[in-house]
Amino acid sequence: MNLLPDTSIWIDYLRGRDEATVAELDRYLERESVFTCGPVMAELLAGTAPDRRDDLWLAIGSLPWAEVDQPAWRSIGEIANELRRAGGSIPLTDVTIAVAAARAEAALWTTDRDFDRIQAVLPALELHRPGAG
Repeated sequence: MNLLPDTSIWIDYLRGRDEATVAELDRYLERESVFTCGPVMAELLAGTAPDRRDDLWLAIGSLPWAEVDQPAWRSIGEIANELRRAGGSIPLTDVTIAVAAARAEAALWTTDRDFDRIQAVLPALELHRPGAG
């Protein structure tokens, strides 16, 4: 299985906050089955001190990327519209991450429950939640 960790997972991993997260992500990294995408990288860089950004870019930016091409942007807009019509608004960044993961056939590892709502209108999105039942 390929995996695309959301920003919060990377933050926990990089800060060593949760031993189980670190161990599991290390296993996926060793198997070379971890992807990243533009919005996750941008969010990580936005929260990283300037003197550490190059190291972060080399470490995570060198992973395979789940690309967001022109057809993906149409999907992002349509999914965002469906979510709004259903009575809720989800950040466009989250919708973009979800579409990128689904198109790369990578499970999205996240703790953010907004992705459950996205999955309701994007059934191709697989969510990875270790220990969740």
